[in-house]
Amino acid sequence: MRPALARWRRRTVCGWPAPDVALAAALCLAAVGSVVTGNPDEGPLAVTLPVAVVSTGALLWRRRAPLAAVGLVVASGLVQTLLSTSPGSLWSLVVEAITMYSAAAYLSEGVAAVAGAVLVAALLIQERLDSGVDYVFILLLFGGVWLLGRASAQWRGRVTAAERRQREAARLAVAEERLRIARDLHDVVAHSLSVIAVQSDAAEAALEVAPERALAPVRAVRTTARDALDEIRRLLDVLRTDDDDLPGLDSPGVSAIAGLAEAARAAGTPVLLDVRATSAPVPPAVDLAAYRIVQECLTNARRHAPGATTVVTVVQNDRSLEVRVATSARTEAAKALPATPGAGYGISGMRERAAELGGRLTAGATRDDGFEVAATLPLSGIPRRRR
Repeated sequence: MRPALARWRRRTVCGWPAPDVALAAALCLAAVGSVVTGNPDEGPLAVTLPVAVVSTGALLWRRRAPLAAVGLVVASGLVQTLLSTSPGSLWSLVVEAITMYSAAAYLSEGVAAVAGAVLVAALLIQERLDSGVDYVFILLLFGGVWLLGRASAQWRGRVTAAERRQREAARLAVAEERLRIARDLHDVVAHSLSVIAVQSDAAEAALEVAPERALAPVRAVRTTARDALDEIRRLLDVLRTDDDDLPGLDSPGVSAIAGLAEAARAAGTPVLLDVRATSAPVPPAVDLAAYRIVQECLTNARRHAPGATTVVTVVQNDRSLEVRVATSARTEAAKALPATPGAGYGISGMRERAAELGGRLTAGATRDDGFEVAATLPLSGIPRRRR
């Protein structure tokens, strides 16, 4: 029922809103019937019939051009008053009330006040010309109708603003989700492909001189590829679920950093690992962020400083999880290894991860020409993701 009514309200008849056409037609039939039958008798038909048609037809403009509707109603009423007697039937009162409401509801406040004052003044003049006494009734009735129209305008404004905020919030949530997905894919794919590239080079070199030594790099390529597929499947599973929480317990965390270090060592990057955790639980979002930050740092070390020693330190205290990854300057032997250029999104992605959790991350060169990343991830008060 409601969808059908909404569709009918949106329909148009010859460019006019269907509800306004129906309203004007119904009141026009009532007005014509009233003046033709002379009930009440307000003067010659040559005067009252055109006035009835014009004043009820003015309702077609009540939303499209409220000022035009007010002008037509005022003009037709004054014409009938001057030539005969003022419109005093029920249909005329309904037309004037609807016109007042429309002016208040669809015009700006200042213009609506002027239009309402003009309409009330015209009605008071008509009452005066007819020697009537209903001045207080006119002021109270049409003043109340005007206030009702202004209240309707303010309500529509609030509804429109709320809908706009909801659309903006939805667009922001979609943008944040796309950014999170892009960041996770970057971390997974960049790390895994860099390991696969290094191990593939090692396997190729071994095949030329000692084929039996190529087995270990090939196994590392296979293991890394399978791990990457598992992480991508896990990411896709998260996307399929309708969960308002941050990544769950199945996501990799601090306990999996040892595996990252082992894989980096196998790929030729010396890694020293120092993890000091307490028995207190780590929120899943912080656990995953720490893992991704270390993963990205090891990937960057493998790309930009192959062969340089990297020290990974993870310390859990009462309030935060401290992650520090320091890569030393490249040795002369390491400088002989080619560096691999990256896309340039890694550090910004790590900063975004830390900021989402209410933490902070710094990254920069050290005094000994190395590079260090330090992150502080709070263990409480994690901001909830906006929907």
